[in-house]
Amino acid sequence: MICREQDGAFVMVKQHEHGRLAGEFAQWFKEEHVPEGNRRAEVLRAVSNHDRGWIDLDETPFWNDAAGAPYSFIDFPVVPKLTFYKRGLNEIEADTPYGALLCSLHFERLIEVSGEDCPELTAYLKDEEERRARIHRDLEKNQPIGEGELYYDARLLQFSDDLSLYLALNEPGSPKSEEHPWWKDGFSGSEDFSFTSGRLISAEWQDASTLMLDPFPFTRDVEVAMVLRKVRKKEIASKGIASAYSSAPEEECKITVTSRPKAD
Repeated sequence: MICREQDGAFVMVKQHEHGRLAGEFAQWFKEEHVPEGNRRAEVLRAVSNHDRGWIDLDETPFWNDAAGAPYSFIDFPVVPKLTFYKRGLNEIEADTPYGALLCSLHFERLIEVSGEDCPELTAYLKDEEERRARIHRDLEKNQPIGEGELYYDARLLQFSDDLSLYLALNEPGSPKSEEHPWWKDGFSGSEDFSFTSGRLISAEWQDASTLMLDPFPFTRDVEVAMVLRKVRKKEIASKGIASAYSSAPEEECKITVTSRPKAD
């Protein structure tokens, strides 16, 4: 679950919903200087489904007593989190081995950033290294990975994931000074795309329904509708997190992602 606080409530977005939005962003991403390869459909499916391991887990949120908030993907206990990572990767591999390779690398980067460490994590990393080696071997027999292809696709997944998270973790229309700290300097890794000329893509709200990006990474303005629930803290206190969440209505937050106007 992805959570942020708002006016006596927790705004909660399911991980797979966030993944769906990431897939929409990837669909409209500029294809300038894309490395040679013919796996675009597989990449888009992988981006859309990269968090599918959380589908069942997000049906009923869990309460973190220490934080006084629902568990989120950030602080969810590492051992069960790894179990659901692996489950999702297995499902992705059944559909697209290349997509599983891409997502496995993505999760490894997230784990490295988190700094987590335990015996179960060591075993997970070993298993995933073996998965990637096996997929590499199988692909090389029939459809070798082109030079720079995997690196580019990994950056596309990272950016699409980050932008979708940005929408979920930031209050729409909030000023730059209140931006989530992860993106205050821009989207990490976005400087590697050729059209950015080495600049980080940065975001800024124009209003509560419009997010501006610079440099602009898409072939057109992208309109998305993010499904969320606003779970009141009073309801949680009286009924518990599971009941309060299930009774909170789903809402749509519609956002248009556009380019920042050129300075005069």
